Amino acid sequence: MEQDIRDQFSASAQTALASGELLAGDIARASRGIIGTIESGGKVLLCGNGGSASDALHFSAELLVRFERERRALPAVALTGDTATLTAIGNDYDFAQVFSRQVEALANEGDHLVVITTSGNSVNILEAARAAQRRGGITITAFTGGDGGKLASFLGAEDIELRVPSDNTARIQEVHAIIIHCLCRLIDNHFCG
Repeated sequence: MEQDIRDQFSASAQTALASGELLAGDIARASRGIIGTIESGGKVLLCGNGGSASDALHFSAELLVRFERERRALPAVALTGDTATLTAIGNDYDFAQVFSRQVEALANEGDHLVVITTSGNSVNILEAARAAQRRGGITITAFTGGDGGKLASFLGAEDIELRVPSDNTARIQEVHAIIIHCLCRLIDNHFCG
């Protein structure tokens, strides 16, 4: 058991280090995009399923409240947090539309949609991205892993994919958490001067 625990820590560290090398430029680009959205009066919309739903809530809370330093509240909406809306859309329409319906209602030109999916194949995430593209003028930052799934080929030239170089869901989720903290730190640095 103890060796298995050490192996898990080692695999996590190796994936995190490889991701840092591979994704540093894209993470910086994503932070600039989110900062630009906020500076222009836009908001950040976030969504994901399961553990990625929790990541969306986590990221939204860090923006709305604070990360490491005191700063003004930043506009962020986790589309995963409204149980009544999620269940009404799932019941009255289809679970595939639980995020796209919210994007249709809440997103404006200049906003930023953050989608979090370890596989890149979640239908409701793909539909959220499609809704953002139909709206126009909305940048998408996609947290993915593996080969990026269907979402990777769907993203536009202005969109940003943060693809963790792993096929292991746990490793992908661990790195997604680190990426969220990197983005929060860069955003804090900007807004704290």
